[in-house]
Amino acid sequence: MLEKKTCPIEGVMEVDFNAEPFLTDFKQIYQQMHSGGCPYAHSTSGDHYAVASHPQIISMLKNYDQWKSKYGPGLNYQEQEGVLVSVDPPEHTFEVKIVANAFSMEYFRSLIPEMQAFVDTQIDGFYADGQVDLHHALSIPLPLFVIFRMLGIPLQDETGDKTDFVREMIIGSVGLMLTPTEEVMRQLEAGSVDEARMRAIAGTQQMFIDHLTNCKKKLASGEYQNDTNVVCRFLTTPGPDGTYLTDEKILGFCGFLLTAGSATTTIMLSNILYRLLTEPEAFAKLQANPDLIPLAIEETLRLDAPVQGLFRTNDHQTDLGPIHLQQDTKVMLLWAGGNLDPNVFDDPQKFSLDRDLNKVRRHLAFGYGTHFCRGAPLARLEGDIFLRTLLRRLPNLRLNGPAVQEKRMPVLQGFRELPIAWDVA
Repeated sequence: MLEKKTCPIEGVMEVDFNAEPFLTDFKQIYQQMHSGGCPYAHSTSGDHYAVASHPQIISMLKNYDQWKSKYGPGLNYQEQEGVLVSVDPPEHTFEVKIVANAFSMEYFRSLIPEMQAFVDTQIDGFYADGQVDLHHALSIPLPLFVIFRMLGIPLQDETGDKTDFVREMIIGSVGLMLTPTEEVMRQLEAGSVDEARMRAIAGTQQMFIDHLTNCKKKLASGEYQNDTNVVCRFLTTPGPDGTYLTDEKILGFCGFLLTAGSATTTIMLSNILYRLLTEPEAFAKLQANPDLIPLAIEETLRLDAPVQGLFRTNDHQTDLGPIHLQQDTKVMLLWAGGNLDPNVFDDPQKFSLDRDLNKVRRHLAFGYGTHFCRGAPLARLEGDIFLRTLLRRLPNLRLNGPAVQEKRMPVLQGFRELPIAWDVA
């Protein structure tokens, strides 16, 4: 679908979602969209519109007969069969029922001792130094450890540590979500796509193929059981009609879990700590009352949502505010923009631990409705363990230099480096 479907609209803001100033000043742009009375935008580099109104986004997500996920959550029209966030009911309903056991709160809670042990071990490794780049030392490794544990793949083995090439894969794939189709094709034809990143993408896919083959073999021999890991669960859990996920679907789930389950949580963890370290009054209040930790996590998710937004396409031509949409037009639902809607959240640009927790949880950081993030409870558990342990083990926690923004993945908002320091006892 290379024919252009969008154009500038009078009164609708023009925004380049891949460049400055959006990558640095997106909150100011969202504020302008809301205060101007037209919470819509047209992309100047990429054929799509965007919406930042919280009620409008909710309305669209409720109307899944019109607003489809079938062309994928990114800007480009996905042609290959996807999973969960890239499919619609009834296929989505089928997939959700299969993965329900693998994403139960009981299962997530069973991981708490291992997550806690991992965090403590990581801190043990750098505590005596009194300083560290926490983004690389903990925010990246913890979510990867959790996802690899769920998948049943060792993050470190005789071949080495998989962290670096997996991160290259994530940056390479997520980094293209807002890149126009013609630019992606130009880069591929010119051979300008980073070779290391291409090797990482291919290597990660082969890792999943090998793991799927191994799980099948060990299930057949009795060495693995149905609940040994999530891949075994996918292989042995039938859907409502008695059929099973195809190998292609299972491989798709592996890639989706790795990308969506680690990259977003990594951003969330560093965002939480940075927000607290730059809000001294709130941080002091939290230290005096750790019961506020759940609120601190939710308020950070609202104000600093890891994902700017994801796309839907309209199944029929329709109007969206002042915009008339052709059929199958890409529209970016701006979770981060909806979270700053002054019609829903008082003084939305302010971080406050005086808000009502239930009201804060109206944020869209995990999506809404049919496609609400199934891993949200796990991300919250990781955030809770992460923050409680840092507060307990690193006294006089503080920033130790400028935090560097992560701009290689425009669809995400977060940090690439987060230097901190503490007092060593």
